[in-house]
Amino acid sequence: MTAAATAPAGPPAGGLKTLVRGGLLSALSVCISMAALLVTSKLFTNALDREAVGVFALLLVTSDFIIYATGMGLTASMPKLVAEADASRRKRLIGGALAGQLALLLAVGVLTLVLQLCLRTPERITQDPAWLGVHACLHLLPLLFIIGGLRDMILAMLAGLDRYAFRAGGIALASLAQVALVYAFVWRAGGGVMTLTLAMAASYGIALVLLWAGLGGNGRPRFDRAAYGESVRFSFPLYVNQVMNFFNQRFDTVLVSALAGVTHAAVYEMIKRLPVIVNRVMNALLVPYLPHISQLVGAKDYAGAARVLHHAVGISAFVGYGAVLLLAAVQKPLILLLFNAEYLAGASVLGLLLAAASLALQSGLMAQMLIALGRNIPVPLVNMTAMAVTLLADIALIPRFGMAGAAWAAVAASGLSFMLLAVFTHRAGIPVSGWHCAKPVVLLLLSAAPVYYGSENLGWRLLSPALFAALCMAFSVVTPRQILALARAALPAGRAAQPWK
Repeated sequence: MTAAATAPAGPPAGGLKTLVRGGLLSALSVCISMAALLVTSKLFTNALDREAVGVFALLLVTSDFIIYATGMGLTASMPKLVAEADASRRKRLIGGALAGQLALLLAVGVLTLVLQLCLRTPERITQDPAWLGVHACLHLLPLLFIIGGLRDMILAMLAGLDRYAFRAGGIALASLAQVALVYAFVWRAGGGVMTLTLAMAASYGIALVLLWAGLGGNGRPRFDRAAYGESVRFSFPLYVNQVMNFFNQRFDTVLVSALAGVTHAAVYEMIKRLPVIVNRVMNALLVPYLPHISQLVGAKDYAGAARVLHHAVGISAFVGYGAVLLLAAVQKPLILLLFNAEYLAGASVLGLLLAAASLALQSGLMAQMLIALGRNIPVPLVNMTAMAVTLLADIALIPRFGMAGAAWAAVAASGLSFMLLAVFTHRAGIPVSGWHCAKPVVLLLLSAAPVYYGSENLGWRLLSPALFAALCMAFSVVTPRQILALARAALPAGRAAQPWK
């Protein structure tokens, strides 16, 4: 007998409203952030040559890696830990994590500066102009990862505190500042990679200040070794998982640069921004998901948690795979709008990268359920397996197929990760239907025919997302009742009809 079969039913009062409104606020802020990202990408890809764009892409990848490597898994665990804690314990958890991470990031920043000073002649190690450009900008790298690392952790803390308005406002204002800074100093003033890096760091700093204010009295750093150590110990499997996720999702850009050239890496990384946007918006909609299911699991309501997972899988597949088909249908005019004709080579991989991002989102739902259940260990094990598959497939496929090889490797790894995490979730006592998970993928493949077979007519290609939506309704991936209930929960005066039953 599973845990779901023996547990009491019923989510906490107002749970759906918190889930939906928190998700909408998070998604709105990320939409604004992603719109800013696209505008800034348009500006600097037209202001800089592709080699300079490749250098900046590698700087961002390096910064993101350091953020993951120093994050200790706290961005994944803080929503759960903060949501479950009482008021006094929250102050200890948040203050200890802020103090510990600030000290760690500053130490790594100093090491980065020392490394640049020690490597005065990087030409002895590599002649790759991209990595030589990264070396020239190493002294700016700490600005990106110190500010970015603290910002990401505070975003996780605010989710645990249910302060979604602060999250949304801080991200939105910082995104507008990012556009203004890149426009003024890169597009208008003609700045290069260093100027672009400083502009991005400044926008990160604005976000950090605004978000930190949202913590209120909880936001004072406190050197509490016991609280920090407890958080890190709980988060360690998630830390390993985040590092694995980085390699799964970002290291392919480095391999494309090494195996196919920096100009191919520039195209690949810029095209990847569209799947990143889809993934981040969908993840933002699901920001309240982990605190919500953690509360259900904490109350021993395993049946309620299972219902939330079941419907979250269907709704996220409906929206995510629908976005895959919609963006693939309009990919050529979209690439011309967002970048320029030099980046049209990326049209061959956009649909694959979008599919990989949506599969990764589905994997995340299963991973967060395992986290809420306290079953952290399978998550990094699965991602370690996916990382190995990605690395081996990239090495085998990129030299022969270029960017397309990297994209196919990403799809294979994301699909494998989703399948394995679903199995572990089912074995943990939360029923997971294999057909419920596979059905949207089958409908996606059937609906993709107008995009990849037939004319280039836009009206014909747009049949794909319309057909997918109709098939999802016909085969109950989502139902009108679910959509109506979610819409009611989103309205200020709406009654929260429960779609989870």
